[in-house]
Formats: sequence, structure tokens, C-alpha cells
Amino acid sequence: MKSKIFSFLVFIGIALFSAAQNLESFTATLQLNETGGHNYISIANKKTYTQSEAKANKAAIDLALVVTPDNGKQKAEWYNMSGKDSKIPAELLGTATLINTISLDREQFDQCKTSQDLKRMTGHITNNSLSHFASVGDSVETGVTYHCFIVQLGNGKRVLMWLDAVDARTFKVMVKAQA
Repeated sequence: MKSKIFSFLVFIGIALFSAAQNLESFTATLQLNETGGHNYISIANKKTYTQSEAKANKAAIDLALVVTPDNGKQKAEWYNMSGKDSKIPAELLGTATLINTISLDREQFDQCKTSQDLKRMTGHITNNSLSHFASVGDSVETGVTYHCFIVQLGNGKRVLMWLDAVDARTFKVMVKAQA
């Protein structure tokens, strides 16, 4: 009887430990409209915000997808809320989430399902490799050139994001975060 109880407890412990290691996933839509677009994202809240909504939730906002001018073209770029540039309005400054483009293809992104997978696939990336911004592509008109991004939140947890264009001003982002 004792061995059955012990075996049951070990089984439950392994099941709980395995489930706790899975990455939390969600999908959101970002819009780059000049008025009212949902281009601010909170990974903890698993949602996007307009600029006015972001002001009320600025402590939760991690990144903004922003259109910036570049040699007569417009580029889409991710920016954090640190204020290391003039791309984010002063009233939204706060979080210092770090980001960088990573060269995982879609199959590799899809295969990353646990914290162990994330560590194995991104362990070579140091904090010095991460920045306050990352480019999405060469121009908004040509769509997304760089799809996969690694993010490090203020609490040190890492996140993978995959970005696809729906159209020139609408993007779908898939997020996988350490719990």
C-alpha cells in the first residue's frame, strides 16, 4: 500500500513539474493606425493597447510597434518604453524590456514549447545582445522581413515572439513566455 501511495505521489509530482515548465502562449493583433491603433503590447496582460489605453496601463506595457521614417521609406520597429530614443511619448516611459531579432525559422519557433526548449534554443544570447529596439523590416510596404524576436522582461524572464503581417498596417504576433 505504501509503495502505491509513493508511486502515485511521484507520478503527480512529475506531472505538475512538467506542466509548470510549459511556456505560456497567446496571440494578439497589432494595428499601426495613426489614430487609435493597438500598437502597444503587454506580455503579462496578454493583450494590446491603444496609446490612450497604454497611458493608463504604462507599468504593464513592454513594447510598442512603431512606424519610423528611414530614407524616404517607413519602417516598422519594436521599441521598449525606456526612453533611450524619441520614438515613444514621454508619458508612456517606464519599462525597460530588452529585445533583439533572432534567426529562428517558423518550425523552430513552433517546436519551442517549454522553458528548457527556450533555454536550449536561446541560451547563447547574452544580455549584451539585447537592445531597446529591433527592426521588423526594411519598409512597411514590403511587410515583415524579420519574424522572430527574443525579449527579456524586467524580471529576467525570456519571451519569444513571432510576427506576421496581415496587411501593411496590421500584424499578428504570437508570444511564448516563461511562466
